[in-house]
Amino acid sequence: MVRRSSVVWFAVFVISQISALEASAQSTSETGGNTQSYARVYFDKFNPQTAQDLVERIPGFTLEVDDLLRGFGSAAGNVLIDGVRPSSKAGGISEALRRIPADRVERIDVVRSAVGNSEAAGQSVIANIVLADIKTSGRWEGRLQQASDGRVNGFADVSLATELGDWATTTQLGATIDRRPLVGSRVTSDAANSIALFEEEDSPSSGKSVTISSEAVRPAFGGSLRLTGRLDRRPTDVSVQRLGFENRVPDDAPDQFFTLDIDIDNFGGEFGADWTRSLPRDWSLKLLSIVAYSDNEREQTTNTRNPVASSPQTSVFASNQERTEIISRATFARTGQRSFRTEIGAEIAYNRLDSNLTLLTEDADGSSMIDLPAANVTVEEIRGEAFFNLIWRATARWTLEAGVAVESSEILVSGDAANKQSFGFVKPFASISLDAHQGLQFRTEIRRSVGQLGFSDFAASASAADERFLAGNPQLGPDQTTRAAFITDFRAGNGSALNVEVFHEWREDVLEQSRLPSGAFGLANAGSARFWGLSADAALPLSPMIPGGLLELKSNFVDSKFDDSIAGGSRQLSNTDTPDVLITFRQDFAQRRVSWGVSYRPPLSGTFFFVDEESANSDGRFWSAFFETTRFAGLRTRVELTGIGDQNFRRERRLFDPDRSGTFTGSQIISRDRGMFVNLSLSGQF
Repeated sequence: MVRRSSVVWFAVFVISQISALEASAQSTSETGGNTQSYARVYFDKFNPQTAQDLVERIPGFTLEVDDLLRGFGSAAGNVLIDGVRPSSKAGGISEALRRIPADRVERIDVVRSAVGNSEAAGQSVIANIVLADIKTSGRWEGRLQQASDGRVNGFADVSLATELGDWATTTQLGATIDRRPLVGSRVTSDAANSIALFEEEDSPSSGKSVTISSEAVRPAFGGSLRLTGRLDRRPTDVSVQRLGFENRVPDDAPDQFFTLDIDIDNFGGEFGADWTRSLPRDWSLKLLSIVAYSDNEREQTTNTRNPVASSPQTSVFASNQERTEIISRATFARTGQRSFRTEIGAEIAYNRLDSNLTLLTEDADGSSMIDLPAANVTVEEIRGEAFFNLIWRATARWTLEAGVAVESSEILVSGDAANKQSFGFVKPFASISLDAHQGLQFRTEIRRSVGQLGFSDFAASASAADERFLAGNPQLGPDQTTRAAFITDFRAGNGSALNVEVFHEWREDVLEQSRLPSGAFGLANAGSARFWGLSADAALPLSPMIPGGLLELKSNFVDSKFDDSIAGGSRQLSNTDTPDVLITFRQDFAQRRVSWGVSYRPPLSGTFFFVDEESANSDGRFWSAFFETTRFAGLRTRVELTGIGDQNFRRERRLFDPDRSGTFTGSQIISRDRGMFVNLSLSGQF
């Protein structure tokens, strides 16, 4: 049904917009074949408070940040600030945009290919935030949220942009207190689908966070020096209670009482610096360095009483993971209005993870340790990369982009497990763009990339909630992807936009749960797979039929094929969740300074495959609505309802012995509801 609706949407969009190809408006303008500019006034009707608010209202555009690729250059997003991206990875472009008050933005240029510098990292569509010359500006926001259980959460955020001597600075400070109820049931059945255990579950979570981030820019050494810094602390508590009823539905006499307390404490810091200098004949030099550190402590404590009056059986799972990342990068590029633009550079990175895991169980007979392979390990990686890129503006309509990167890396694992591996990869890319008509561009591209390993997968892990233990794998290597895509991007002067991408990926050394040589279960490089899909972002103004009306669609449909060595045959890759669709309608009454809207997200489902389990997840449909105005003292007052009609989270675990090729032993269906949240926020600029 969703797919059919998307086809109808596309047909309506094309028919209604044919006449708009030549349209223009005072708030938008074409500044070149590849650039569509949106002046600050275009966004006024949306009551924006930050630069991120502006980006979210760019027609047919979705903010993207890919932090699963290696290093700094490969993890670039699709938004620049005055032509460059922040020298940071943690928090990334989203946090940088939230630091900037909306009044500091002069315009946003949407650039399609041929950007001419490495900051865009080959993205097909880029939004460049052009800042106005304002000495001092700021913004603030406060929000209260009532959860479905009546508890009240609080959020506060303030940012300031000002000049301190020769430095132009932006600083943001944010704090949250967030409690989220979650109630439901967990039904365990045997192979004949008879109830073995029915558990009523209450599993609220509460979290706090404090984050401060800052950026400072000044002229230095004949160029521009940019410093960024970030610190954050995020403690989280989850308290689970289950009443269990054996072989029957619940009554007034539970047979079992189970509690799970999860205490998580995250601390992180990151500091970055980059220096850029213009050189003769349109050349420029950029030097960048980033140092990041994070510390994650997690303790899971379970108590089980069966029967309820008996002595408890206790389990304690304690883990600590410390991560360090250091990146240095140099880029030498030639830009300007030349037909040929080139770039050459190099990057070196060091990553380290120190992971420790302790598993202890205790009952009336005493205590014992659970031994898992690679429970305490240190993982280190040293990686170097050199790259060369070329942009050739062949004609006024045709543009060719091509490049290649060569990397070499070494991964060393020590501790409970030991291994040393060396890797070398060649990563070419090429794309051709055609400006077919004013506002209409076609682009085809092919690119090879290497994924960023999650170093925590080298170490053992445990989930007390699902009683699952996974061994670490010291022999993991990065997966590789060859991606071919065709993109159509259409933009009209009346605010209409449509961006459609069709893609196909050939993946190698994909990471899936497997039986390791030790006999334990854990993540491993499991072979090759194919992955394909379609994504579409669209904006359709509804005037004059609905004055001030705007309909937006953001969608992603994917599928995959992987030859399963455990159960045999073909299946989807784990975590192939689809369809991911968001449909939004809003209406803005600019003269009355009032806006309202509704959003709908259809159910999203996917399956994760463990060695002896299939875990099918489904997030139910999600409705939200808002009303906002700036009529009161110029402040943006917003009331928002999220999770209207409740949202259900369902997971079905199908269990097998000894693995998924063996005997089906039973299932567990977990169904939870979160309820509706009511939000009231006030925000303003100064």
